Amino acid sequence: MAISRRRFLRLSAAYTAPWLVGLVGAGGRQARAAVSNDPVVIVGAGLAGLQAANVLRKARRRVLVLEARSHPGGRVQTVRAPFDTGLYAEAGPIRIAGSHKTVLRLVREFGLNLLPFESSNGSALISIGGSNIRADAFDVAKVPLKLRPDEERLQPNQLLQRYVGQLPGGLAGLEPSPTSFASWAAIDQLTWPDWLRSRGASDAAVQLMTLGGDSSRLSALYVLRQFALLRGATYYKIEGGMDLLPRAMVSSLRDVVRFNAAVVRMDQTSAQVRIDYVENGRMKNIKASRVIVTTPLTTLRQIEIRPRFSGVKENAIEHLPYFPATRFLLQSRSRFWYASRLSGYARTDQPAEIWDCTYDVQALSGILGVTVGGALGRKTLDLSPEGSVGFGTDLVAAAFPAIRSEFQKGVAKRWALEPWSRGAFAVFYPGQMASMMPHLAQPEGLVHFAGEHTSSWMGWMEGALESGERAAREVLGLETRQGMSP
Repeated sequence: MAISRRRFLRLSAAYTAPWLVGLVGAGGRQARAAVSNDPVVIVGAGLAGLQAANVLRKARRRVLVLEARSHPGGRVQTVRAPFDTGLYAEAGPIRIAGSHKTVLRLVREFGLNLLPFESSNGSALISIGGSNIRADAFDVAKVPLKLRPDEERLQPNQLLQRYVGQLPGGLAGLEPSPTSFASWAAIDQLTWPDWLRSRGASDAAVQLMTLGGDSSRLSALYVLRQFALLRGATYYKIEGGMDLLPRAMVSSLRDVVRFNAAVVRMDQTSAQVRIDYVENGRMKNIKASRVIVTTPLTTLRQIEIRPRFSGVKENAIEHLPYFPATRFLLQSRSRFWYASRLSGYARTDQPAEIWDCTYDVQALSGILGVTVGGALGRKTLDLSPEGSVGFGTDLVAAAFPAIRSEFQKGVAKRWALEPWSRGAFAVFYPGQMASMMPHLAQPEGLVHFAGEHTSSWMGWMEGALESGERAAREVLGLETRQGMSP
């Protein structure tokens, strides 16, 4: 199932984006860095922090990474226990798109292998209104929805293409300007389902087009950006687990990363930033020439900032939503779906997305993964861990009823309860993206910002990596302009 070397090298060809150099800090003041040997301190050892450290180290810049968790990777988390030996599944990101050049480049550099994300062992399912319809024999007439006559002849992807139509100019651009976001403000005022209805889609067509994920509260602009960037994408995963990438990255950085080190305060002057942090229960501090904050904004809310950031930055930190996704990973006694010539992949009207996590692993047992968010994700937060797993089993049973008798053990990862993320990834509600997005990546004095929430590739490993690279280049560019030696 592995990708050919020629295909892999073509996908992972070197890519260099035009780097954004932020010259203006909080309150419109130009940031000044004193000539100093103080390190650049990076807050967070997720992919953004590790890549920022990687770029700075290669430029021979002193760098220190402070990570509150005991392990690298942030929300990239591969679960191996309590599953049987050799089985594993992802609690965090599950896919890499073929257009994600930074990820592909690093996968190649660290000698990792890619596999297709989805199993080809059979057909996917569409589960709607109590009916399970094979994707390889999809017939709109079998769908228990009241589509209009002009919609009945169209497949779900054809409906989406019809109602999205011609995309607004620049929507697929990786580095839109504030002017671009201003021009898209009208789209940002509607939720994704309401925007589809405004384009003429019936309620039934909207339900069919939004299977597998809860977009009921999401900004239409947020969803359209993702649609534009990922149109026609092919998806892959890292053989052996997504966490192999951050593990390889932190190994290459050697002694640069300090774990169990939670930042509690940042005190910025015109010359340096003092950082107070708790490492293994002991309060410590360090002076930094610059800081790159890569944590989710939900975590940044817990850090005392002196002086406060600008009003637009404070507003984003306080109000940017994070999707309350829950990931269920369910080990079954056998891969029973094979007997029905099914791949293990399904999109349901719960809404939920289900897939075979272990199709590439040689074992009798298998693991089905399922993701829910929105209202269902929030519903799991009041359940016990055991109750959450039972809830996930019921969700899978809508498409694969045999999971009830085949279930062996399971894990529920409720990201909204995870203390260092408090959500799975950043999203926008109506009216937020056009106003917030132009400010998320902007430096504030000597403090720079990275993380998937600052990138066009929001919610993806690519977004974290390319944002860390961008923030490191900002630091290096400013130091060069201001006469600091590496």
